[in-house]
Amino acid sequence: MRIRPFKPQDDRTAVLALFDRTFHSSHSFLEISEQDEARQHLELLLRHSETLIAEVEGSVIGFITVDDEGYISALYVDRPHVGRGVGSTLLQAAQNRHERLGLHVFAENVSAFEFYGARGFAVTDEDRQIDSSGRRHGRFAMERRSNRCS
Repeated sequence: MRIRPFKPQDDRTAVLALFDRTFHSSHSFLEISEQDEARQHLELLLRHSETLIAEVEGSVIGFITVDDEGYISALYVDRPHVGRGVGSTLLQAAQNRHERLGLHVFAENVSAFEFYGARGFAVTDEDRQIDSSGRRHGRFAMERRSNRCS
Protein backbone atom coordinates (compact mmCIF):
# COMPACT_ATOMS: atom_id res chain seq x y z
CA MET A 1 0.00 0.00 0.00
CA ARG A 2 1.21 3.47 -0.87
CA ILE A 3 -0.01 6.79 0.57
CA ARG A 4 0.32 9.79 -1.72
CA PRO A 5 -1.23 13.19 -2.39
CA PHE A 6 -4.46 13.36 -4.37
CA LYS A 7 -4.01 14.38 -8.01
CA PRO A 8 -7.29 15.94 -9.24
CA GLN A 9 -6.82 15.06 -12.90
CA ASP A 10 -5.94 11.43 -12.12
CA ASP A 11 -7.87 10.59 -8.94
CA ARG A 12 -11.16 12.51 -8.90
CA THR A 13 -13.24 9.82 -10.60
CA ALA A 14 -11.80 6.98 -8.48
CA VAL A 15 -12.28 8.89 -5.21
CA LEU A 16 -15.88 9.78 -6.02
CA ALA A 17 -16.61 6.19 -7.07
CA LEU A 18 -15.14 4.90 -3.79
CA PHE A 19 -17.30 7.39 -1.88
CA ASP A 20 -20.40 6.28 -3.81
CA ARG A 21 -19.67 2.62 -2.95
CA THR A 22 -19.00 3.16 0.74
CA PHE A 23 -21.07 6.08 2.03
CA HIS A 24 -24.33 4.23 2.55
CA SER A 25 -22.75 1.31 4.43
CA SER A 26 -21.38 3.67 7.09
CA HIS A 27 -24.32 6.10 7.01
CA SER A 28 -27.30 3.79 6.44
CA PHE A 29 -29.28 5.77 9.02
CA LEU A 30 -29.35 8.82 6.69
CA GLU A 31 -31.68 9.45 3.78
CA ILE A 32 -30.27 8.91 0.27
CA SER A 33 -30.57 12.68 -0.34
CA GLU A 34 -27.97 13.14 2.40
CA GLN A 35 -25.53 11.10 0.33
CA ASP A 36 -26.07 13.43 -2.61
CA GLU A 37 -25.34 16.44 -0.41
CA ALA A 38 -22.30 14.76 1.12
CA ARG A 39 -20.99 13.96 -2.37
CA GLN A 40 -21.34 17.59 -3.44
CA HIS A 41 -19.49 18.63 -0.27
CA LEU A 42 -16.75 16.10 -1.03
CA GLU A 43 -16.31 17.54 -4.52
CA LEU A 44 -15.76 20.95 -2.92
CA LEU A 45 -13.33 19.48 -0.39
CA LEU A 46 -11.30 17.83 -3.12
CA ARG A 47 -10.63 21.28 -4.55
CA HIS A 48 -9.88 23.06 -1.27
CA SER A 49 -8.52 20.58 1.30
CA GLU A 50 -5.51 18.33 1.46
CA THR A 51 -6.48 14.85 0.34
CA LEU A 52 -4.29 11.80 0.71
CA ILE A 53 -4.87 8.62 -1.26
CA ALA A 54 -4.18 5.02 -0.26
CA GLU A 55 -3.55 2.87 -3.29
CA VAL A 56 -2.56 -0.68 -4.12
CA GLU A 57 -1.26 -1.53 -7.58
CA GLY A 58 -2.55 1.79 -8.91
CA SER A 59 -6.08 1.38 -7.52
CA VAL A 60 -7.47 3.84 -4.97
CA ILE A 61 -8.55 1.89 -1.88
CA GLY A 62 -9.02 4.78 0.56
CA PHE A 63 -8.70 8.51 1.08
CA ILE A 64 -8.72 11.19 3.77
CA THR A 65 -9.40 14.93 3.44
CA VAL A 66 -7.94 17.31 6.02
CA ASP A 67 -8.10 21.10 6.09
CA ASP A 68 -5.29 23.48 7.11
CA GLU A 69 -6.38 23.35 10.76
CA GLY A 70 -6.35 19.54 10.94
CA TYR A 71 -10.08 18.99 10.60
CA ILE A 72 -10.87 15.65 8.94
CA SER A 73 -13.92 16.00 6.73
CA ALA A 74 -13.77 12.57 5.13
CA LEU A 75 -12.06 9.22 5.65
CA TYR A 76 -13.30 6.35 3.50
CA VAL A 77 -11.86 2.91 2.86
CA ASP A 78 -13.20 0.58 0.18
CA ARG A 79 -15.11 -2.31 1.79
CA PRO A 80 -12.73 -5.14 0.73
CA HIS A 81 -9.88 -3.31 2.50
CA VAL A 82 -11.62 -2.44 5.78
CA GLY A 83 -9.80 -3.88 8.78
CA ARG A 84 -6.45 -4.10 6.99
CA GLY A 85 -4.84 -0.93 8.36
CA VAL A 86 -5.71 1.41 5.50
CA GLY A 87 -7.67 3.88 7.65
CA SER A 88 -5.02 3.80 10.38
CA THR A 89 -2.26 4.46 7.87
CA LEU A 90 -4.17 7.38 6.34
CA LEU A 91 -4.76 8.82 9.83
CA GLN A 92 -1.08 8.52 10.69
CA ALA A 93 -0.09 10.26 7.45
CA ALA A 94 -2.45 13.12 8.33
CA GLN A 95 -1.12 13.23 11.89
CA ASN A 96 2.41 13.57 10.53
CA ARG A 97 1.29 16.81 8.83
CA HIS A 98 -0.82 18.29 11.66
CA GLU A 99 -0.20 18.80 15.36
CA ARG A 100 -3.91 18.30 16.07
CA LEU A 101 -6.62 16.37 14.24
CA GLY A 102 -10.32 16.90 14.81
CA LEU A 103 -13.52 15.51 13.32
CA HIS A 104 -17.21 14.88 13.84
CA VAL A 105 -18.72 11.40 13.82
CA PHE A 106 -22.37 10.39 14.08
CA ALA A 107 -23.28 8.36 17.16
CA GLU A 108 -25.09 5.87 14.88
CA ASN A 109 -21.81 5.23 13.04
CA VAL A 110 -20.60 2.97 15.84
CA SER A 111 -17.75 1.39 13.87
CA ALA A 112 -16.28 4.82 13.02
CA PHE A 113 -16.67 6.02 16.61
CA GLU A 114 -14.87 2.91 17.88
CA PHE A 115 -12.21 3.20 15.16
CA TYR A 116 -11.30 6.76 16.15
CA GLY A 117 -11.47 6.02 19.88
CA ALA A 118 -9.07 3.08 19.48
CA ARG A 119 -6.63 5.44 17.74
CA GLY A 120 -6.45 8.00 20.51
CA PHE A 121 -9.29 10.34 19.62
CA ALA A 122 -11.31 11.63 22.56
CA VAL A 123 -14.79 13.14 22.59
CA THR A 124 -14.59 16.90 23.17
CA ASP A 125 -18.22 17.84 22.54
CA GLU A 126 -21.58 16.39 21.59
CA ASP A 127 -24.41 17.88 19.56
CA ARG A 128 -27.27 16.92 17.28
CA GLN A 129 -27.58 17.33 13.55
CA ILE A 130 -30.94 17.43 11.81
CA ASP A 131 -31.19 15.61 8.49
CA SER A 132 -33.34 16.55 5.50
CA SER A 133 -36.25 14.52 6.92
CA GLY A 134 -36.14 16.43 10.20
CA ARG A 135 -34.67 13.52 12.18
CA ARG A 136 -32.06 14.32 14.81
CA HIS A 137 -28.79 12.42 14.88
CA GLY A 138 -26.33 12.50 17.76
CA ARG A 139 -22.87 13.62 16.73
CA PHE A 140 -19.56 13.66 18.59
CA ALA A 141 -16.71 16.10 18.12
CA MET A 142 -13.46 14.19 18.61
CA GLU A 143 -9.84 15.30 18.75
CA ARG A 144 -6.39 13.77 18.85
CA ARG A 145 -3.18 15.62 19.53
CA SER A 146 0.23 14.57 18.29
CA ASN A 147 2.75 13.11 20.71
CA ARG A 148 5.42 15.28 19.13
CA CYS A 149 7.25 17.69 21.42
CA SER A 150 6.87 21.36 20.53
